[in-house]
Amino acid sequence: MTLWFGTATMVDGDALRALIDRLLDAGDPYAALGAYPHADARDRQALEAVILATPRLRLTFAAAPYAAADLLERISVDANAAIRLRLAKNPVTRPSTLARLLADDASDRIRRYVAAHPRAEAATLAVLAGDPSIAVRRAVAGNPNAPCDVLARLVAAGDGLIDRNAAHGPFADAELLQTLWATGDRNVRAEVAAHPNTARSLLAMAEASADALIRRKLAANPGLGAAMLNRLFADDDERVRAAAVRNCVMSGAFLDDPQDEPSPRVRRVVARRERLSAKVMSRLASDPDAWVRRWIARNPAVCDDLLRRLAADPVMEVRRGAARNPSCPGPLLSVLACDAAAWVRAGVALREDVPDAAIDRLLEDDGPDVLGALGRNPRTPASKLEAIACHPDKDVRRAVAFNHAAPCEVVARLAEDPYPLNRVVLANHPKLGLRHIERLLDDPEPQVRFAASARLARFFAAPHTIAGDLHINA
Repeated sequence: MTLWFGTATMVDGDALRALIDRLLDAGDPYAALGAYPHADARDRQALEAVILATPRLRLTFAAAPYAAADLLERISVDANAAIRLRLAKNPVTRPSTLARLLADDASDRIRRYVAAHPRAEAATLAVLAGDPSIAVRRAVAGNPNAPCDVLARLVAAGDGLIDRNAAHGPFADAELLQTLWATGDRNVRAEVAAHPNTARSLLAMAEASADALIRRKLAANPGLGAAMLNRLFADDDERVRAAAVRNCVMSGAFLDDPQDEPSPRVRRVVARRERLSAKVMSRLASDPDAWVRRWIARNPAVCDDLLRRLAADPVMEVRRGAARNPSCPGPLLSVLACDAAAWVRAGVALREDVPDAAIDRLLEDDGPDVLGALGRNPRTPASKLEAIACHPDKDVRRAVAFNHAAPCEVVARLAEDPYPLNRVVLANHPKLGLRHIERLLDDPEPQVRFAASARLARFFAAPHTIAGDLHINA
């Protein structure tokens, strides 16, 4: 059955109705699944008959993170044990469905997955906090949605893993953290030291600890004052110093300390920080560790003089870093466009601000990395995109599918690409015409049919009228 979606008289509701009729007639569960979120109650019921036609399909879609939460709710009704387990593990299952799973004589495994579920609500977690299974209670303690009163109940059991999970909980308050510090082992205390709700008196005790793990976790605490963080930056343990540098509170000015940092691990972290002084950046640009130079080459605060030095570095990854630096000036990009390493040239080819002369040079490049980068660049001429879309390497061709500036005729060519993933990506391209998307409804790959159906249903459900052939309908 062929549809003509781009007529002058067809409005969105008519087109969506025609699409759903086609999907019901075809009986394809994956295409029906794509349209399901945009259908009304009556059409959803009809689509469910296709999507859930067999026990195998129900089992498959119960585990699908791309399935609509409403459909998962429907699957949960009278579900068998295997389906309920998959629903409990599915990250998009809604709280009401999780409650249904628990009410249906849930197994230990189902209760454990619900207890760890990212959408589990406080009321559900409060019930599971009294579960006889220690694995379930540990999962509750590790759930970021667990409220403080639930965590306090769990901590009373004296289980080390529960205590560690509770100390990491976002809703743990200062009183609970005080209790956990007093009763916990080094791992629990380390989590307490990292918690932003921990009292200052405990932070001082953590700083004085002889255990480097506790000090390292403390150094990552976003609630630290500048004075304590600066002291941790002078810690004897390199992992503590690195954590202190990563901390968002760390001032770039403090990193101006002229004392040389002996650890490459720490210097790499420093190189990634913004607002470094010219002195520090100059020192890092000459660092013996290539990873330090690589990170400073990517730092947008680096001046042009240092970028020119880094663009001539003997290590390819450093030059690539300079090519990807958003502050890299046009003349230097033109130099890097002629680099001996294809990966460096590809870094330049990805940039929309690359000078015309550099683009012209790169258009003569036949390296797959460079061609893939040009395929994504909206500055690439249509003629070159057409050639890239015909490249024998499937990954190079797919780059054009991500380029929203690719012309309609090039995008239409990719709709016939032999590699399924390329067609899946292309189904959401803004220049792919509705008639080409319609043809993808008959694609041999289920994920392509799902993507095409979802794209069409989403378009027809939008609040606008299709007047003739829009530019999207090429």
